[in-house]
Amino acid sequence: MVAENKYGLKDRISGFLALIRPIFFILTPINAASAAVLALGGYQSLAQCLLGFFAVAFASCAINVSNDYADRERDKRIWPARPIPSGRVRPGEALLVVIISLIISLSLAWFFFNPATFFILLLAIILGTLYSVYLRDRVGYLSLPPIVGLIYLGGWAAFSPETLFSSWLPWYLYLLGVVWQTAHIMIYYPMHITPEAKAPPALFFAPSPQAAVKIGVGFTCLTLLMGAGLFFLTSLGVLYLFLVIAIGIYALLSGIRLLGDALNRNKGLKAFISLSIFRLVISAAILITVFLSVI
Repeated sequence: MVAENKYGLKDRISGFLALIRPIFFILTPINAASAAVLALGGYQSLAQCLLGFFAVAFASCAINVSNDYADRERDKRIWPARPIPSGRVRPGEALLVVIISLIISLSLAWFFFNPATFFILLLAIILGTLYSVYLRDRVGYLSLPPIVGLIYLGGWAAFSPETLFSSWLPWYLYLLGVVWQTAHIMIYYPMHITPEAKAPPALFFAPSPQAAVKIGVGFTCLTLLMGAGLFFLTSLGVLYLFLVIAIGIYALLSGIRLLGDALNRNKGLKAFISLSIFRLVISAAILITVFLSVI
């Protein structure tokens, strides 16, 4: 109890900000928006864009915070500086954030979009929570990518639900999300290995740190190929292709540097962040290119 009460207001605020993961609070809606503008061939009103942004942002927040809540005991060994194990955020407060985020996200999807968007978001939240409390430890980290891909289907369904099963493009975006998340989580995998705990499973097996990084690098290559492939499969402009190739090569090189020193946390974090930036750039480049094509 003492550890939970020793922090001042500034520390408590920083704890809540870290808990909601600002980068993913922003990144996840941008990913969904990239699918939405491709579905629509342009942009909806600013109000609809903002409503969609917050619907996805709070869904992402609910999943991420529930993950931290489920991991609160394990994180005392692996990530003791995280908000809950450090005491900056109490477990009950984190659970309240999950509940509020769920209510906001699903209410926005139901009242301002359509049933398809609502049920895709609901499925993503349910499976994301199931991943935290069961799938990750029993099946493995690679049970997450198919869940993350649902964000792109939700973004597409928000403005074009009638084409969700008649167009190949939303499913290509889904696969792109799955491939990227596989690279992302396997690059991150070695940082969850500690001397005190056995290695977690990847997919019913526990790879060595170097093998995990190799998988991550391989899927980074595939993400680069699929990201660049969108240029040839759609009407996205040359600017899109340039940005994707440039940042994709940077992410790939960061992963390759990690290969020789897979347990180096500094290199691991750098490779992990570079992959986060890569996914952001793919989505942002789609948004920019579509915007330039309609003005």
